[in-house]
Amino acid sequence: MQAVILLAGYGSRLGRDDILHKSLLPFGDETLLSRHLACLDSLDISCVYLVVGHNKEDVKQYVSDLNIGLKCNFIDNDVYRTTGNTLSMVMGLRYCSEDVVILDGDVLYPKSEFCKYVKNSEPTSFALIPADIDNTESTKTLVRSDGKIAMFVTKRDLTSEEKTDFGFGGEAIGFFKLSFENCKKFIEHYENFESKYVELLWEIPLTDFAKSVDLSVWSITQGPGCFEIDTQDDYEQALLIFRKYRDSF
Repeated sequence: MQAVILLAGYGSRLGRDDILHKSLLPFGDETLLSRHLACLDSLDISCVYLVVGHNKEDVKQYVSDLNIGLKCNFIDNDVYRTTGNTLSMVMGLRYCSEDVVILDGDVLYPKSEFCKYVKNSEPTSFALIPADIDNTESTKTLVRSDGKIAMFVTKRDLTSEEKTDFGFGGEAIGFFKLSFENCKKFIEHYENFESKYVELLWEIPLTDFAKSVDLSVWSITQGPGCFEIDTQDDYEQALLIFRKYRDSF
């Protein structure tokens, strides 16, 4: 298995001039990025592709200074300011030659729960956590009657029809897997609609992709939780939980 970490974004909502990159936010003696790489290093991951943009040379130097044995390759996304993370994902997927796990760079999670997910979930699947169905900000995941993912909804409320027609799986927290076969299919799907997708977040093209490919669910219900960090408030809340349940992370 290989991995792609999405690290190109600017992280403007964080508002932290003292941090070179959002993935370098500290949690104890680690950062989000060093935690990602430590998890991947403990798994059977042959190579990690890090898609970088904002302060990319600082991120590259940081990873180099970690001196980990994991093979890491960097992919420069120099148009990150005008494109969505779908482009970064596809840029990484184009290099993959095996099944792949994709990670947003701004997520804090218990390492044990991430490793369980990678080892035990279906080759094409999304990690979901419990969430408020009426939370506008979260990436709400709707599921079909067979339990497969029907669509992702973010930055808006669900319609009454969506609530009636589908089950609620929870929030897609920002790490998911694609089999190598589906990796190739998604790249082709993206390239067929690139003008539509290039400025978008991955939730929209993957919703379209779900119409022709089964996307399985892996629910994370154990441990202190997973946290996507977009703002300083997000960071402070995540840090509070991390400090309280440090041994569980």
